[in-house]
Amino acid sequence: MPAKITKIVEQKKRKNRQSVYIDDVFAFGCNINVIAKFHLKVGDELTPEKLEKIRDGEVRQECFDRAVRYLEQRMHSRSELKTKLSKLEYGPPTIEAVLDRLTEMKYLDDKRFAESRAESAAVFKHHGPNRARMELAKRGVERETARRAVEEVYEAHDTAASAKLLAERKWKSLQRLEPHVAKRRLVGMLLRRGYDWGTIKPVIEEVLGNAEDLPSEE
Repeated sequence: MPAKITKIVEQKKRKNRQSVYIDDVFAFGCNINVIAKFHLKVGDELTPEKLEKIRDGEVRQECFDRAVRYLEQRMHSRSELKTKLSKLEYGPPTIEAVLDRLTEMKYLDDKRFAESRAESAAVFKHHGPNRARMELAKRGVERETARRAVEEVYEAHDTAASAKLLAERKWKSLQRLEPHVAKRRLVGMLLRRGYDWGTIKPVIEEVLGNAEDLPSEE
């Protein structure tokens, strides 16, 4: 036998939730968005099947709200957000539905995320493109998406100038070392920063002069 809603009232402590009463007895609390989605109102009769759909809708709304809070803190890749929501024990279908909805709403966009991270890597962290791609891979960005973002961002920046700046700064702390040792440390630092050999070799030659002691590309 269907249960009838006899009262829906706003919760005092949580203005975005309402309490639903069936036969004048509190039945469940519900997010106002779920109330609106299912068009719940006094007098409605709820079958067990509809009650189950409402519960599922409530869980999905809770998952959605949690995802939005994460996105308010900073941009996330889809993979990052999926991992965080999975740790909260939401089911895969719920998570995928929420991620799809966020993507539709333009709140979640791996292309934009990758471009933003690549820009930060180039401008603020002075990372080379290899390091930028590696960091995006760690965050779960699809390889081709990462490649295109890094390529686009780094085309607009002087990678060699950034590498030279790093080398000049590092060189100040290496001047007491043997020249060949200092050169190798500079090379190692720039490789770790994500610069390729084609960028590193001329930078070291410019900063230190003779590059005869440099290790080979191999």
